[in-house]
Amino acid sequence: MKIERYDISLDFDFKNLKYNGYEKILLETQDVKLDAMNFEIQRVKMNGAETKFQYDGKVLKIEGVNENKKTLEIWFSKEVENTQLTGIYKARYDGDDKYIISTQFEATHAREFIPCVDKPEYKAVFKLDVKVDKGLKVISNMEAKVSYVEDKVLYSFDETPRMSTYLLYLGIGNFEEIEDNSRQPKIIVATLPGKSCKGKFAIEVARKTIEFYEKYFDIKYQLPKEHLITVPEFAFGAMENWGAITFRETALLADDNSSTQQKIRVSEVVAHELAHQWFGDLVTMKWWDDLWLNESFATFMSHKAVNETFPEWKMWESFLTGETAPALMKDSLTTTHPIEAHVESESDIEQMFDDISYGKGASVLRMIEAYLGQEKFREGISKYLKKFSFSNATGNDLWDSLSEASGENLKPIMDSWIKQEGYPLVVVQLIRNQGKFRLALRQDRFLLNGKNDEKTYAIPITYRLNENNESVLMRERTLEKELNAYPSQLIANVDKTGFYRVLYEDLDLALRTEKSNMEKWGLLNDYFYFLIAGKIDLETYKKVLAYSARQKSTLVSNEIADQMRILFAINKSKYGDLVRDTLRETIKLWSKPKGRLEKMAYSNVASTLAIADEGFSLGLAKLFDDYDKLDGDIKQPVAIAYAVTGEEDSFINLLDKLRKSNLDEEKLRIINSMLSFKKDFLVSLTLGLFYTGEIKKQDIVRILTRASSNPYSRIAVWTWLKLNIDKIREIYKGTGIFGRVLSDSLPLLGIGIEDEVTSFFQMKQIKEAERGIKAGIEMLHALSKLA
Repeated sequence: MKIERYDISLDFDFKNLKYNGYEKILLETQDVKLDAMNFEIQRVKMNGAETKFQYDGKVLKIEGVNENKKTLEIWFSKEVENTQLTGIYKARYDGDDKYIISTQFEATHAREFIPCVDKPEYKAVFKLDVKVDKGLKVISNMEAKVSYVEDKVLYSFDETPRMSTYLLYLGIGNFEEIEDNSRQPKIIVATLPGKSCKGKFAIEVARKTIEFYEKYFDIKYQLPKEHLITVPEFAFGAMENWGAITFRETALLADDNSSTQQKIRVSEVVAHELAHQWFGDLVTMKWWDDLWLNESFATFMSHKAVNETFPEWKMWESFLTGETAPALMKDSLTTTHPIEAHVESESDIEQMFDDISYGKGASVLRMIEAYLGQEKFREGISKYLKKFSFSNATGNDLWDSLSEASGENLKPIMDSWIKQEGYPLVVVQLIRNQGKFRLALRQDRFLLNGKNDEKTYAIPITYRLNENNESVLMRERTLEKELNAYPSQLIANVDKTGFYRVLYEDLDLALRTEKSNMEKWGLLNDYFYFLIAGKIDLETYKKVLAYSARQKSTLVSNEIADQMRILFAINKSKYGDLVRDTLRETIKLWSKPKGRLEKMAYSNVASTLAIADEGFSLGLAKLFDDYDKLDGDIKQPVAIAYAVTGEEDSFINLLDKLRKSNLDEEKLRIINSMLSFKKDFLVSLTLGLFYTGEIKKQDIVRILTRASSNPYSRIAVWTWLKLNIDKIREIYKGTGIFGRVLSDSLPLLGIGIEDEVTSFFQMKQIKEAERGIKAGIEMLHALSKLA
């Protein structure tokens, strides 16, 4: 089958949330079967003649035409979705009476907008005409000519390049726009009324990022404009529709009053979606088995781009905490999957959007770039994109391009990482025998449950011996190297570029060795998970932790804050003193922060210390009187301290601030603090704001992860989740988001009630979330061993 083009005309009744449509499809095929969810199909013509059709609400079958080349015409009507956040749907703001209409089609939801062949391999040209009421604006992938037809406005959009159905976009509403048309492409930020001024930073990021990608890929951006659009209710973080990228507000808007974390997030998400304009849009995977081709590369390239345009943010350090660490954790579970995994059903496809496809894939690419060298890697990527432009490709096509550029056959190495789940633990030993010394390496698959696995990996091992950086490709289970003497310096996995963990027989030597901040982080992160897996005892972990708490590294301090939050949530009585002592030591490093990253480190450490240390909280909470004047990086720990030390009056004051806030960044900051109350009924009241709309549908699942780490309200949150689980499922129907959130929430939410949680999900089958639930419960049982 080949689809040439779709010509689509739509007439919208915005008030009543419905539209009438006509489309003409040029295609070559014998049998015509179109994906079409919940339409009213009125007429069908084939090659100009009325024709019979069968329609079951999901698939439209056309009968009785033998010609291979066909012109298919369909008249239909459709209602706009009012509950879910996929397909074409109503996105509310400021109550129920204000809304926009927006679309979200990845992975299989274009079929809810128009009848089509909704598979990524069937690329086509799209020509879209849309009629709306006067006063409404319409945004799509291309630029539009605007005219007036009777009492309506007609937007006639230019035709797109050949692209997949899931990249089509339509937005209708009262958008406010700012733009930069200083050069091609024109960059436009579209927001709700009154918020466009906070899109200036995103335009700056987008302009710098597009210029970087054009140079790096040696391919120009293909469209005349790029829209960056905030959607008030949006299930995902952002979506790479070609020329019309959609975002939740917190992923696009920032100004001088925003926290450093917010600015970094906006930069990374904008760069991620812009990377997709090449990886995903220009060149698209043939089928969802190769989803990682899209997501791994966009994740990897976004950090490379932001590191280039904002070097002061040290994005490769952020990459370790935001991408590598979650992927290492999830990939150490038996419920993991290979980066390239065969999928067929819609629920299987949606569940592939996870830390493996994004974080592990991106981390493996970082490892391969370090192995090949940056320039050979870049040449291979450019070859791949040029060869498959406006077409589809597979993982093997990428390895072929990289192999051609580098002169090395990468496929056997990459199959080890892409087609095989898990990753190795490398044990480093120094063996003395009759006055001679050997460096001995052994690899075993690392599993949090501590069980053995016979898998081996082709590992690009890097290590620093004394002052010399060395590398070797480790294909077998063991590897040895003769040494002249016992080394004075030894660290493996230089700058944590490799996707593996390292356990040292001589830990003292590793601690004494001069290390980069990324290597210090790797040591601390590895040994925390060795503690969880039972490979080391608590005293060994404390030794690494004490060393780490003295290191003046924002990366290491942020990791300490995260680990202490987890330990306090697991058992506040058992680990309380360790958490408080460690954080008090760590926060001294940042008592006079100099730069934005140091302020962010102070904020993260202080936020965790505020939960664990009432004395610290009482002092910090006094700043709440001047909350609106505080630096954006300080607001979160101050609000948490105010909640931790307060009761009903504090709840009322925080709720008042929530209701007066106009920006999602600030709203989420306040909600996070309200989930930190020690009185569980106040946390339950906070979650109840979901019913009033003061917690958006898009945010409810994400704040569950935050709520699950409060040890004072765990049972109340679990009770709330059980009562509301069907409502949340309905909102996120057709996505894998709920499963991903449960995988992150259940490990701490279920501490102390492991059997109840396991039994509940055995009885409550949630197919679209089953992978995430299994992962969450497995992680819960691993953490419970520390309780």
